Amino acid sequence: MEKHLNQVAEFHRKIGETVSESPKLLDHESDLDRDLARSLRQIAEAFNQPDSPKTQLTRRALMAVEELAEWIEAHDDDDLTAAADAWADRMYLLFGDAVATGLPAEPLLDEVHRSNMTKAAASERTGKGTKTSDFQSPNIQTLLADHLEES
Repeated sequence: MEKHLNQVAEFHRKIGETVSESPKLLDHESDLDRDLARSLRQIAEAFNQPDSPKTQLTRRALMAVEELAEWIEAHDDDDLTAAADAWADRMYLLFGDAVATGLPAEPLLDEVHRSNMTKAAASERTGKGTKTSDFQSPNIQTLLADHLEES
């Protein structure tokens, strides 16, 4: 995992995003964050009724929405411990998605990193790296085809 954290840090530096050397909460604003967390909880509750059918995808998506709400609520509460717990739970769910689907996580992350490094500085509005004429899309289809041949 250290390799991928270093890759993300490299990308963040390239686009001018934050790279923190020690644990801290993200900048946040209580009213906005509280509303976002509440909306996420409402989405989860709407789809998480006891009598409603749930596919594997729906169950996993609902868990992810709940963990994202916990991440935001921890920031709103200025609780670094709860934020760290919610972050770890989110990561565990993402790795679980890879395990449940058989996706080749490491090569996928490497390919997305390669692609991301062709982006330019982050948009002030979204915080996302911007695609310029130098941008190269990740070659996910070929990667998956190669992985399927190996299986």
